[in-house]
Parts: sequence; structure tokens; C-alpha cells
Amino acid sequence: MKKLVSSAIFATAIALVSNNLFADSVVASYTCKLKDDKTTEEVLAKNNVWLNWVRTNINKDITSELGTAIVGKQDMFIFVDTYPDLNTWAATQTALDTDAAIELKDLFDEVSDCTENKLWKFKASK
Repeated sequence: MKKLVSSAIFATAIALVSNNLFADSVVASYTCKLKDDKTTEEVLAKNNVWLNWVRTNINKDITSELGTAIVGKQDMFIFVDTYPDLNTWAATQTALDTDAAIELKDLFDEVSDCTENKLWKFKASK
């Protein structure tokens, strides 16, 4: 939990220092594994709950996708969450760490284990 708050504070500080960051989309990716006897449909249903909450409470332009392997380990999957800018990502992390988001706290725990995450900044090619 402290790590989330630290990440949000760091991201907000970076966003305030550089206006260029606001023009670029930000993508958070999470590498996860299904728990025994769980399905990606169950994970997707939980992800829909999460996405509806962040769109309602943070920004309607946040998107989230679940990617599954066509070849390779079939019990692994990724989440790819896209935010319009770093400020929106930071606001989301901050909001998810409050009592207002208590319903989301352990949402994915029974269906998956996520072991790796990355935050990416994308610039459009012209």
C-alpha cells in the first residue's frame, strides 16, 4: 500500500515538473497468472467492475484490456490499462488507495496473482 502512495506521489511530482507529460498516453501493464480452477472470464468480469469504478470516479477515457496467450503458457495473462496522461494515472492510484475504493481492494485476489507491472509512456508516430 505504501508503494502505491509513493508511486502516486512520484508520478504527480513528475507530471507537475513537465507539461510535455500531459500530452502523452500512459499505459500500465500487469503480468498475472490464473489461480487454479479460475478462468479468464472470471478475471474479465472483475476487471469490468474495476474499469467501471475508475471511469465513474476518475476519468471516462481510461481503458483496460486483458490479453491472453495464443501460444505459450495458457495460465498467464496481462492487463493493459491506458490513461490519457500521467496525471490521470496518478489520480487513479491515489483514489484506489482510499476508503472510497474499498470495494476494489481485494477484487482480483481470488482469481489471479500478478507478479510484475510496468508503467509505459507512449508517443504517437507522425
